[in-house]
Amino acid sequence: MISLKNGDGITWPGGKRIALMVTFDYDLELLRECVYQKKLGFADVSRGLYGTSEGLDRCLDVLEKNEVKGTFFIPGAIAEKYPEDVKKIDAAGHEIGYHGWMPETSLDLTKEQETVNMEKAERTLMELTGKKPVGARGWRNITYAYTPTLLRERGYRYSSIMKDCDWAYAYPKEPSIIELPTEHTMDDYTYFFFSFDHPQHRANYPVDYVFEIWKDTLDELASEGDKVMVLKLHPQFIGRSSRAVMLNRFLTYAREQGAWIATCEEVAAYVQKYNGQKV
Repeated sequence: MISLKNGDGITWPGGKRIALMVTFDYDLELLRECVYQKKLGFADVSRGLYGTSEGLDRCLDVLEKNEVKGTFFIPGAIAEKYPEDVKKIDAAGHEIGYHGWMPETSLDLTKEQETVNMEKAERTLMELTGKKPVGARGWRNITYAYTPTLLRERGYRYSSIMKDCDWAYAYPKEPSIIELPTEHTMDDYTYFFFSFDHPQHRANYPVDYVFEIWKDTLDELASEGDKVMVLKLHPQFIGRSSRAVMLNRFLTYAREQGAWIATCEEVAAYVQKYNGQKV
């Protein structure tokens, strides 16, 4: 086992070996439309709709069984279209974060345009839950030079989008904003997004194969002691029956291995306090 000591040396609550966050991008049918950049037939759209018809309930059930609170990043347009889903997620005690308004793929979005998106999404989520998001995840891994400053200006606590390391850190120019990095091998999209399209044909991976990757990742990072692991899931993918069983198995394993399983907000607040910031 390789055990690097390249983090900041943080120790987790109660001597836990790693901070594990179970996050969901609740983008449903918008995900496939964003990937293909065109309107899709209803049969294809229905793959995303599985997230609301069955996947979400299955995911919530797995979280409840494991006494885990997750973080759901929800686009404003999805919250507006599926308000009862948002209320259900909130009623179960899970955190809800900002995930844009509609799928945004432009690399040239201005700060003013993103501010409008955030205002609309925040207002919609506030109306449904009574709470404003404190965390954000850009659509399709898109972030901007102004993002940390905009988050600070709007009272956010963290972002979770970068891929640059395995530990939580404060942005140098905006130290009140904590980054909680994730990575493509921790994203169910990597393994379970199926496509017949040529030349980008994609097949699904067996659940045991994915479980072993996540297990090995957890083991290695936990051995280093000051790391985070951020699962990035989608109810339309991980909410399929056999995959939900695999997620349940992984969460059970993670707890047995001494993981602190918490929401992104909880981890970000802990890191802020560790850094000497007022929380």
